[in-house]
Amino acid sequence: MLTLEWIIEGIPVLLHNSLKTLLRLLPYLVAGIIVSELLKFTSWTKLVYKWVNKSPVVSILSASVIGIISPLCTYGTVPVVIELYKSRVNIAPLFAFLAASSLINPQLFIMTAGGISLEMALVRTLAVFIFSFTAGLLCYLIPKKIIVRKDMQPYDNGGEEIANREKKQFIAKDYLINCLKSIKHIGVYLLIGVLLSSIIELYIPKDLIAAAFQAGKVQSILAGALLGIPLSPCGGTAIPIVSGMIDNGMGKGTALAFFIVGPATRPAPLFSMGTLFTPLFLAAYCLFLILSAVLMGLVYI
Repeated sequence: MLTLEWIIEGIPVLLHNSLKTLLRLLPYLVAGIIVSELLKFTSWTKLVYKWVNKSPVVSILSASVIGIISPLCTYGTVPVVIELYKSRVNIAPLFAFLAASSLINPQLFIMTAGGISLEMALVRTLAVFIFSFTAGLLCYLIPKKIIVRKDMQPYDNGGEEIANREKKQFIAKDYLINCLKSIKHIGVYLLIGVLLSSIIELYIPKDLIAAAFQAGKVQSILAGALLGIPLSPCGGTAIPIVSGMIDNGMGKGTALAFFIVGPATRPAPLFSMGTLFTPLFLAAYCLFLILSAVLMGLVYI
């Protein structure tokens, strides 16, 4: 039973464990940011425009892959998607691109590999590809008026301006400034995640966690998926939390479900997506995301 005295006595251990975990994850955070910020100097809008104007299957496949390697988070991807949609690009591959980039990026891949395992990073990436590819194909079957808000009107000149856009020039000073800003911003959330992980490890009985997340049970995987909604605030924050829970009995399938649902169902990304998509479509997207996470979690047990 938790007592105030026990909590106070555990604070030195809590701080020691948090520092140890933070130092272990910090190199992966820095490496991920270095790669992500470097990719931002490429012409993402032009690249996406080129590959999502092909046949339906090729467009969805290309959009999913580009979304996975995109350095942009949901906030950065939504404006790109809106511009491309107004340039008369079909919404189906654009949604596949947005879904993939919301769930994984090079930074998260590196941090997952370092914080948990390379296997989890690869499986997480594969799961995102399957989900975004499937979701994109399904969008071809849904009337556009159900997906896109009525006030989104296309440009008259289509995508001429995008097709003729020049590449971004690499400026070392801007690159270093952006890296430092990202480290400062994401580092705060990572620290929060590390502290939460240490609190769970120290104060919550391992038997309780093992019972709640026993590998192979549908209920545990569904619980992991739903737990991802409140406990995945930003970037790689959830990685130390999940790592600690795995050590205490969480199954791999449950962890995967957590990673699939968490990044895409935070209020801020959903509100930003609401500038383009209808509330009905976003509700259907969240439901499909949870169901997909549970199914993929059951496969990966």
